[in-house]
Amino acid sequence: MEIIGDNSVITSVAPKGKVVYCRGETPRYWLELQFVDENNLPVAGLKVTLEYHPLASAQDVAMWKKYSNYHYDPTPPPNPPAGVTDSQGLVRFDDLYWITVDVKADAQQLADEMEQRPLGLRRNPNSQPVSKNAFRRETRDKSWRSDVQEKAEAAGYTHHYVTIGELCDQLPHIEGWEETEPPEFHFQQERSLKGTEIACQALKQRHVIEICPFRAWVLALHDTTGFDLANSLNLGIMADLAYSAEKENKTVAYFFGQKCLDLSAIPQFAEFPSYYHTLAVDVPFRERYLKAVYLNTTEGEQPKGDTRLFTVECGKHIIVAWCGTDSLLNALTDISFAPKKCLPELGGVGNIHGGFLEAYMLAKQKFKDKLDIVSESLTNGKKMLFVCGHSLGGALALTYAAEMKNSHPVLYTYGMPRTFTRSAVLSLNSVTHYRHINDNDSVTQIPPDADVDNIFYEKWGPLGDKLGFDWSLTTVAGLGVAVRDLAFQSTGISDKKDPYWHHGNTVIFFQAQQCVMQSRHQNVPWIGGGGSDNPAPGVVSTCIKQSVKLFLVPSLNEECLNATGEHQAKFIGCLDTVNLRKTFPRNTNPELDGLFSNPSSHSMAHRYLPYIHNQVLELANPDLEMNRKEKRAEFRQEIEATAKGSANQDEIQRNREFIALQDMLPVALTRTRSEEVGKNALIRFAAVTEEEVEFSK
Repeated sequence: MEIIGDNSVITSVAPKGKVVYCRGETPRYWLELQFVDENNLPVAGLKVTLEYHPLASAQDVAMWKKYSNYHYDPTPPPNPPAGVTDSQGLVRFDDLYWITVDVKADAQQLADEMEQRPLGLRRNPNSQPVSKNAFRRETRDKSWRSDVQEKAEAAGYTHHYVTIGELCDQLPHIEGWEETEPPEFHFQQERSLKGTEIACQALKQRHVIEICPFRAWVLALHDTTGFDLANSLNLGIMADLAYSAEKENKTVAYFFGQKCLDLSAIPQFAEFPSYYHTLAVDVPFRERYLKAVYLNTTEGEQPKGDTRLFTVECGKHIIVAWCGTDSLLNALTDISFAPKKCLPELGGVGNIHGGFLEAYMLAKQKFKDKLDIVSESLTNGKKMLFVCGHSLGGALALTYAAEMKNSHPVLYTYGMPRTFTRSAVLSLNSVTHYRHINDNDSVTQIPPDADVDNIFYEKWGPLGDKLGFDWSLTTVAGLGVAVRDLAFQSTGISDKKDPYWHHGNTVIFFQAQQCVMQSRHQNVPWIGGGGSDNPAPGVVSTCIKQSVKLFLVPSLNEECLNATGEHQAKFIGCLDTVNLRKTFPRNTNPELDGLFSNPSSHSMAHRYLPYIHNQVLELANPDLEMNRKEKRAEFRQEIEATAKGSANQDEIQRNREFIALQDMLPVALTRTRSEEVGKNALIRFAAVTEEEVEFSK
């Protein structure tokens, strides 16, 4: 290295070698910076500064002093004056020394501006913070290019993708952030508050700096009394998330504190072998989810029972998710269904399942302060309350929604047992509730649809509870509705004064069946005439049952009948209400084929979520080839092929109605598609997920 002059020198790395020039003799260089968001829209009016790097590292200075006894001052020259981006997001710096610089921007101005910028449609997998957990997979793809990057490089510019932490000159004020460290995605430890480096070799160029907006994910949830598929999927995932053993594995905290702040991918909940992606929309960071609160009555100084739930809120809504049957104590709660009078806060009318009431009151007493905070957050009417639960969690969710009915909660339950008696159910008509059933799920059939309070106890006295317990066990073991009715008739139970009823609108994953006649030759021909009613000798016709699993929401037909104008045009056609209500009566389960219920149909992760997930995927990407669509197309063909000569026209008409009801489901995504953020949520969902396995039984 040639040294000319004294300590006040500037290092210049010129193409021919490394030379140190005296001040005044140094060539000057220029740099253009263009700041844009992920949609390639300019960030105008941004105050930008450049900071020169030291002329040598501390290690180099120490080495020179040790071996040459030369004291070198690595202090760089004064930084150039700050600039402000113009209407194109462009700022130019001239008269720069040949020194690497760090680009920084006014932190608060940058954070405030980028909070208002929506995310681009495609996500950058390389922006994900490096995982410190070997079991959490990363999705980096070094060949990935953003739309902004492709345009910049095509124009001959250098591209940088940065989060605001890589530009901020200091830590900005983050509203409501109480953690000791700033949010990891936007302020990654190894890169934040250091500026974005532009090497000296990269001067005399334009650099396009693409800034990731200062946003967060929240679930796409809609305040509507109609059935909504986005609500169904997202609240179903929340109901499954409620099963987390949070004390041992901080799954809930990780989902809301990490997944919903990591903009490299939409949030997903992994329960091996399934990885369920949510429908998520981006919001300003200040409207993010606050810290989730997980409540468990088995923890604390006085553990008791086993009731679990979590609450979480963001700028627009609050979610309360209740955990289902997950222990022996929960199972005992399920079958302890001696009815209790509804408390005044639950309406004061009719009865409620005694075990569920006890579990609910335990949580309410132990976590009164936490639940009161939820109530207080709803008082100003600016936030919507969404409640969900699976199995026992569904019963507790309905009980909670009954107490919170003045806040107009939206409730989605899955595999829920009966909770209230008829008179209590009728008093809760104001609660919006969609109750999902997977075919003959056994849990949805208990307690029995009978007047437990009056009939069991009047007929058998103290034995009533014992017989009710026995009935629960036989139902869970697989005995269905028909067996129940025969048992009740044989003992004279027919009068139902205040039976247990189901609450809410039915959403059912229904296995429709169609009898298809197939002919085959026998080895020994029989004697008989020909004709359709009398087969030719040697030919036997047998009925082969063809089946398909359908996603049916009977209330959509009522919505169709009541719709007008543009909304009416979204429906293919309405069905006959009388026939539909025969098949799907309110306040009880549909009369399904067969005598037996199915305990294996109850799993949330592996029986309920696949149908909901796949239905959303099918509608989000209509061109995608899917097994469920192929089966449904085959079933349609069988119906029409059989219709010409079939004597069972009632079955054919019923299956046509089922298919027509399935075809109404696109309406359930109307609210999501009505906004740009909702459309983007569906596109992102379809881009990263695939069809899950559906179990027909």
